[in-house]
Amino acid sequence: MTRDRGDGDVLQVNEINMIGSEIRELSAARTVPLICAGFDESTIQVWDLLTQQKIGEFAARFAFGAKNLAVHPGGESVVTGISAKNGSIASYQVPGGGPMWLRVRMPYPGRIRFSQSGQDLSYTLHNRTVERADAHTGGTTEVLQDTVRYFEGPNGYALTAPTASSYLLLSGHEIPIPKLSFAVLDVAFGADHLCLTESEGPVRCVSYLTGTEHWKYTPPEGSHVLSLYYNRLDGFFYGVLWHYEKGHFRYLVRFDTETGQPTRVQSLNSWEETFSEATQQLVTSAGEIIDLSSGEIVGELAFPRKEYPDRFTVT
Repeated sequence: MTRDRGDGDVLQVNEINMIGSEIRELSAARTVPLICAGFDESTIQVWDLLTQQKIGEFAARFAFGAKNLAVHPGGESVVTGISAKNGSIASYQVPGGGPMWLRVRMPYPGRIRFSQSGQDLSYTLHNRTVERADAHTGGTTEVLQDTVRYFEGPNGYALTAPTASSYLLLSGHEIPIPKLSFAVLDVAFGADHLCLTESEGPVRCVSYLTGTEHWKYTPPEGSHVLSLYYNRLDGFFYGVLWHYEKGHFRYLVRFDTETGQPTRVQSLNSWEETFSEATQQLVTSAGEIIDLSSGEIVGELAFPRKEYPDRFTVT
């Protein structure tokens, strides 16, 4: 295909259809080896990590792009959302997809997360308010105004991200954690410390009790750590490092417990990942199941695949 640039020169535009995973978002249960995968704007699949078999598939009110997929810690249900001016959040039984409840006319819901117990969940509205809701009924139980993120960890620990001030570590009392960037991307809770990563910013490990910084890692320019995980078996924090300026370069890394310096564990051929605490494995949108400690690919889920057009230009 050719295009006239308007200055007399002609561009040659070539298009190649690339085959890739159809999965757009992933979420893992915390205590059982089960994940849910969202694709095709309205379809959820349920997979058993031990047998590596699909055990369910159903239609759902789901659209990817706003982290609107969350599995109950015990795998009992999955909550999905559509982020729009008149958006919605819905809950379904797992693995059959039977409807449990539906909330509509919600302004741009996103970032759905279950609590540690699974009794309630949290989500953002319009990226400036966090609501907490009963996981069984969907009814609102708490509203956190002027808050963009809420991360709940074990033993009552939590980290909130107010819109205009420092992060707040909740551990019996509020401990301010300075913001070093415009947005927090993820938080992982360890035995004595938590790790947080910020957009275009560093990864920090801080104490639960005092908020004191244990270590800080600053990624290379043009990259940041998208997500964080804690491996209870080896005591290390892990993360997915993404070179966003270079495009599709993602790596699973392990952070040194004392210095925070990362060691590359595995290259990733994916655009989405989720961590199964039940199996201590990373599952990617490409279907790969990766042992977190060794970095070895120990299995593969047969996710649906499709063609994606990949265009490049020759002058």
